[in-house]
Amino acid sequence: MPLAPCRQCAEPVDSRLAFCPHCDAPRPGLTEWRGEGYEWRTEMLWMGSPVIHVAFGNGADGRPRVARGLIAVGQRAVGGIAVGIVATGFVAIGAVSIGVFSLGIVAVAGLAAVGVNAIAPVAIGVVAVGYLAGGVAALGWKILFAATP
Repeated sequence: MPLAPCRQCAEPVDSRLAFCPHCDAPRPGLTEWRGEGYEWRTEMLWMGSPVIHVAFGNGADGRPRVARGLIAVGQRAVGGIAVGIVATGFVAIGAVSIGVFSLGIVAVAGLAAVGVNAIAPVAIGVVAVGYLAGGVAALGWKILFAATP
């Protein structure tokens, strides 16, 4: 078990640990750590946010990176067009998506949602809830199509 001083609290820790048991610093055995994963953004800004931001993995603080931009792609994405595992934006595409237009396993939208579970004024999915709903189990004011009566 190779011991090394933690770069934050200087306590001796196993250099293979993911987090310091004393101060919770990520990768305490490394002298410098910027996080794991990948991050890229355009230099061009629109209203203070990058036009395209791609972010995966964890940041230097050990938390998951969040992609924020006009077009955001990552495990967590927030933007005009957001693509990720958890996506929030005007157009959101992801496993869990929240937006004006959403596509995903769980899709919640202000106008239209398509997914396994869809909730929106216009919802299409296996389970669809909305004003206009269509799916295997559809619940709404007007049912577009449904497998169950």
